[in-house]
Amino acid sequence: MNPRPLKPQYFQILLALSRGDLHGYAIQRAVLDQTEGQMRLWPATLYRSIGKLEEAALIRSVGAPEDQSDDQRRQYYALTEDGRHRLEEEAEKMARWVRAVRGAES
Repeated sequence: MNPRPLKPQYFQILLALSRGDLHGYAIQRAVLDQTEGQMRLWPATLYRSIGKLEEAALIRSVGAPEDQSDDQRRQYYALTEDGRHRLEEEAEKMARWVRAVRGAES
């Protein structure tokens, strides 16, 4: 288990990619949707985060899906197996924190 929590934007990007391969703008939209508008990843932040996640081997570049191959400018990304494990690990860590807070409120 990794002791350091993921940065929130990294977690949200991994979560977006857990549903399938996406290009940058689609990741940006997915994060906005899944956070109910609370997290907006501007292009500089998005692509810097994508670069860090690629360096950590949590995501990788992939080819465009066959039905999306008409725009060669778009770069698609996918979760790696390590990325999927890290996302699950991080989600479990958050769930433990939530249970601790709810237990403290009782």
